[in-house]
Amino acid sequence: MSNGTIRGREAFIANLSSRLGRKEVPAAAPAHPFRGAPEFYRQINPTTEEKIELFARNWQALTGKVLVVDEAEAADKIGAWLRDIAAELGVTHVSRWEHEGLTALGLDEALATSGIAVAPWRPVEAGDSEAWPKAAGGANWAQRSELLKRTERCQLGIVWPDFAVANTSTLVLQCSPQRGRSVSLLTEILFAVFRADQLVYRMGEAFEQITRGKQLTAQYASSLNLITGPSRSADIENDLTIGIHGPGKVYAVIIR
Repeated sequence: MSNGTIRGREAFIANLSSRLGRKEVPAAAPAHPFRGAPEFYRQINPTTEEKIELFARNWQALTGKVLVVDEAEAADKIGAWLRDIAAELGVTHVSRWEHEGLTALGLDEALATSGIAVAPWRPVEAGDSEAWPKAAGGANWAQRSELLKRTERCQLGIVWPDFAVANTSTLVLQCSPQRGRSVSLLTEILFAVFRADQLVYRMGEAFEQITRGKQLTAQYASSLNLITGPSRSADIENDLTIGIHGPGKVYAVIIR
């Protein structure tokens, strides 16, 4: 990709300077001695338990629900909680990231005991099955991949975030060929699972780790999704609607 050419830069800046009441354009750019978070904020270093408590408190304040489990009991307790949620909300189809952590928990098998079909985010051959019968759709629907068609019909999506920000209860998701953003955007319910050591205190810590060692744009994920509670949308009159541009119900599991 070729670099663009900036035209009229001097005239543009001169116009801004005159509007600000300056007689001439400053010879040097203004000094910016402070960048990023203040030093006192950087020095805040809560323990893992404190970050768990902070994330849970903020997540619940946004109407999200949290389950904290020890690793030894994770598979059984997460599977049971997921089945309870599915039964309560009438979930029949689930989409999930193709992530080794989720696979190890055996969630597909746990859901299968309740007759719930699961669509892992990986290429799938087109065709009908008992779990995924053909659905009606127009021309646009017909052009979509079989995987996307199945995901659009799922009520619940399961993801494993890269990071979770305790101070804002934000999930940080980087997409990849195995981790489609549709799983967390198209479903009505989001179910996130992550380890306690993936918790950071502030957003800047997550960004620092995401950008570390990367020099080229091609090294980054094609999208970075930041999810803080259920989807909230408001019009010009401030009428708030939940779940229009993303999941309206959100659940988080933290594995110690």
